[in-house]
Amino acid sequence: MRDDRWRPQDELLDSVMDKCVDDAYRGAADDGGGSPVLVAGGLVLAVLGLIVGAGTGNPLLAFGIVVGLAAAGLGYVAVSQSPVRVNRLSILDPIGGPGNLPAGYLVHPKAWQAGMREYVAVVTDRQLRVAVRLCREHPGAVSDVIRLVMRAEKHAAQHGADHEITEHDVFRVASRWTAEHARNAPTMTLPAVR
Repeated sequence: MRDDRWRPQDELLDSVMDKCVDDAYRGAADDGGGSPVLVAGGLVLAVLGLIVGAGTGNPLLAFGIVVGLAAAGLGYVAVSQSPVRVNRLSILDPIGGPGNLPAGYLVHPKAWQAGMREYVAVVTDRQLRVAVRLCREHPGAVSDVIRLVMRAEKHAAQHGADHEITEHDVFRVASRWTAEHARNAPTMTLPAVR
């Protein structure tokens, strides 16, 4: 997303995001009820096999019927099962959501897999481009840099009455505010990916 291809690197935060994604998809898959259905179907087939085997006296016929029904049942379950649906916006809820990630994570691929796209859906393209340009220097969270860009856009619109505001106008105001904020706020610098 950035022209310089920079993105933050924090192994601990990356592993926490991976765990959140895994837990969300595992939880959504467990909510489908697939395992209990398969166990119940297996028990029904076992009982059916015993009944057919005892009734006909032919265990090979009973085994063939059970295997055929099991294959048909598994095929039906595989075809009829809906894909796993996860509310991607809530994947990172255990760590405060995508808006609470450090600002640099606005351009991190794992953050986008974990709900950043849904989080920034209400942000205009111009605001997002400016936020992406500032995210490396901004000492706050993703939500902070987005709010700063929105305020900068309003400020530029109020003070640029003689012409239509451009992305450059918004960036100029937001960049100045970010520099002031960075001087006054304690920062956690995020190293770049090599």
